[in-house]
Amino acid sequence: VAERDDDEVLGEAAEIDRPAEMSRLATEDRPIHVLVVDDNGTNRMVAESLCVLLGCTTESAVDGLDALEAVKARHFDVILMAIRMPRMDGVEATRAIRRLQTPARRIPIVALTANADPADVEIYVAAGMQGAVEKPVKPDQLAAALDAVLPAREHQRAVGI
Repeated sequence: VAERDDDEVLGEAAEIDRPAEMSRLATEDRPIHVLVVDDNGTNRMVAESLCVLLGCTTESAVDGLDALEAVKARHFDVILMAIRMPRMDGVEATRAIRRLQTPARRIPIVALTANADPADVEIYVAAGMQGAVEKPVKPDQLAAALDAVLPAREHQRAVGI
């Protein structure tokens, strides 16, 4: 699992305007910490760069098994989960995270997928995800997805998670 910071943002992504609805992330008492899970290095790099651009900190995992180990070891505010991955796919990883007997089981999970039609999204939601962002990931769509799970983050903070 690798951490990224502002110095690692893609040059092209840095030229994208920060969506207005995400401006409150920069003013939080701490930034949103995102786990980006994808077996494709380019997809991970793009998603992480967009998260950093939106004021988040990130770590990455290359598949569902790595993601499961990461959430057992560290705190994340949200998980961006690819669907098709070797060893353990995103749906299976989401189900495994939801079965944990720790606060990690309540981390919001958003699918990152090329398969984001309503029938597919129903499957992801049934597995325990809160929604989906279609690949290739666009900054405004990612911002909206992260913004949609912020109420869950506020609840977690209120109950001391």
